[in-house]
Amino acid sequence: MKALGYNTYGDIDNLEILEVKEPRIKKTEVIVKVAAISINPVDIKKMQGGFKPITNINKFPITTACDFSGEITEIGRDVGAFKVGDKVFGMTDILFGGSAAEKIRISQKFISLVPKNISLNEAAAIPQVGNTSLLALRNIASIRKGHKILINGASGGVGTFALQMAKIYEADITAVTSERNSDWIKNDFKINDVIDYTKDDILSTDNKYDIIFDANGNLSFPKVSKILSANGIYVSTKNNIYNNIDVAKQLFQRKKSRVVLSGRTSTANLDLFRMWIEDGKIKPIIDKIFSFDKYLDAYKHLSSGRARGKIILTID
Repeated sequence: MKALGYNTYGDIDNLEILEVKEPRIKKTEVIVKVAAISINPVDIKKMQGGFKPITNINKFPITTACDFSGEITEIGRDVGAFKVGDKVFGMTDILFGGSAAEKIRISQKFISLVPKNISLNEAAAIPQVGNTSLLALRNIASIRKGHKILINGASGGVGTFALQMAKIYEADITAVTSERNSDWIKNDFKINDVIDYTKDDILSTDNKYDIIFDANGNLSFPKVSKILSANGIYVSTKNNIYNNIDVAKQLFQRKKSRVVLSGRTSTANLDLFRMWIEDGKIKPIIDKIFSFDKYLDAYKHLSSGRARGKIILTID
């Protein structure tokens, strides 16, 4: 079967369509015929060898991506919550998995039924950005009604999901984006307070935020600490040595906390996203859809940093 991956670490030019063996099912897993995947910046970091010190992956080929949607074609003998023919969406392990293939095997613990009011393409846009936003806002920052939150990178995949989630929790939202996206954020997401970073310095403000969610990963705790409230928290999607040093300091100083985000999804999280989507509280935001053979164009567009929402690859 076909899969999209690479045989050596390097840039996106190393990506190619490969012939790989079909997956063999285990008793608590299902086989999904993949209809669509979405791609994420973490895919590029992984293919460049950015997680090699953690994973020590040297067994090639490596399949890219983690988000997917599709139809179950086979179930293991201990699978009880799903059946053949179910349309599902989910997420493979970011570091050790890969969803960009005609078929994948996945534990029943990491999938959910596709929301009834969206397409398979839209469903593929949800898992990674939804999980990242949920971990950041609910699990780490303990967001609640009235919290003042600043979301940096509000027009990207994670940012657009986080905006909608913060509205569910009735937070007081400030969005940071470019001039090109400012009106879009204001009009489509009904966010009144939008900062255009090309014109204004987000640090030159008298506002104090309870949560700063750095979905772009281009800030740092020392930079933003002065605009955090007394018990405010900074959460970043960027895992690097500087952020990790900041985390260690906060553990001992017990001052304004900040946490680097990591983790994977679960059926419970996906079920929550499905409920929110079916209730009309969240909608997946798709920037562009590419066919599987246009994978290089898709990853180049991702690398540009100018996507509004998610980029989808369809698999025929």
